[in-house]
Amino acid sequence: MTDVFIAAFPILFLVVAMTAKKGIPAVVAFPVAALIAFASRIFFFGTDSSLAQAAVVAGLLNALTPISIVFGAILFFVAMEKSGAMDVVRDWLRGISSNRIAQVMVVAWSFQFLIEGASGFGTPAALAAPILVGLGFPPLRVVVVCLVMNSVPVSFGAVGTPTWFGFGPLGLDEESLRAIAVQTALFNGFAALFIPAAALLFIAGRREVFDNLVFVYLSIFASVVPMIAFAAVNYEFPAVVGGAIGLSVTIALARTGFGL
Repeated sequence: MTDVFIAAFPILFLVVAMTAKKGIPAVVAFPVAALIAFASRIFFFGTDSSLAQAAVVAGLLNALTPISIVFGAILFFVAMEKSGAMDVVRDWLRGISSNRIAQVMVVAWSFQFLIEGASGFGTPAALAAPILVGLGFPPLRVVVVCLVMNSVPVSFGAVGTPTWFGFGPLGLDEESLRAIAVQTALFNGFAALFIPAAALLFIAGRREVFDNLVFVYLSIFASVVPMIAFAAVNYEFPAVVGGAIGLSVTIALARTGFGL
């Protein structure tokens, strides 16, 4: 039992340190947790110091993948803000439809679906939330909606990283990975029947959501159906394909006002 507690202590430290009323910033908490884990491996579990140091180097190299993705997404967003391109996007979205539900589904659902498939690691909400805030939506509610809606395509985020990176060490063949992708897509597709509509309630009233429910579900199916279909042949791009098709269809529906 002591072994379990010592092994889990760095994680417990992070939870307590970052959720406390006067918590420790992540930039400090994570290095401290890493030092605790490193020290416990050497002094408690008796791991050879060379092996522990090699594990640190391996961890840093593995971390370069998500760091490079997040850096690219943030750089892209900052460049759009500084160049004024983000203002152009906001004006374009207002021109597509003045309906609030349509704007949220375009940005927080379809756009996020595509960005999640392309980059993942929290970048969809980081890009979508400021756009919606710029359209006049309340910031805190926008963050909640974006995070909740992003839970559907997240299994195929960053070109299937959860699948190929997560299951890669198991040595599974391509057919097995595709089978996992199909099952994952089906589960996520079923969840999509409820999650986006429920998320909209954070930002709109029940009546407003109900009056636009046809549009909402057409937008949902426009992304989810291609995701499920593509998962049968590829486990890396289901969210990218679903998001690209869904975004195009949702924008077309919003322009015509169909289901709104």
